[in-house]
Amino acid sequence: MVLASTPFHHIEYYAAHNVIVSQWYGRCTSQEYRNTLLQFLHLVDEMHTPYAIADRRLLAAISLEDARWTLQEFLEGFRRLPLKRFAFINSFDPVAQKQLQYFMNTNKIEPFPFEVAVFEDLTSAYEWLVAATEGNHFPAA
Repeated sequence: MVLASTPFHHIEYYAAHNVIVSQWYGRCTSQEYRNTLLQFLHLVDEMHTPYAIADRRLLAAISLEDARWTLQEFLEGFRRLPLKRFAFINSFDPVAQKQLQYFMNTNKIEPFPFEVAVFEDLTSAYEWLVAATEGNHFPAA
């Protein structure tokens, strides 16, 4: 079921496994980036979804200001989500990959209250989430 869609982003809900998938399609303005992330937080929280994927493959590197906002504002809401597992799919953009790596390093300082892993493709990420719903716990990629 489609929850939201714009020319640069798409959010779908897969009821069979209770998964929300967020997919970036390309560049957007700073305000669009921030609004999209806030909308994603709202949907996951409102639907009490335990599993989610952020497909960042087509997301380009974000500005320094947006990176700061992500770490200072978005991260606070992200930590409060009712998730059990969250999967990131790495961007094709090398700078965006480093930005995600930096975001993930915050987990070492203050661990996320749910499992988080980074994948290179949607199939691996989804299988990892589904394994959790079936009671299997495979190590994170």
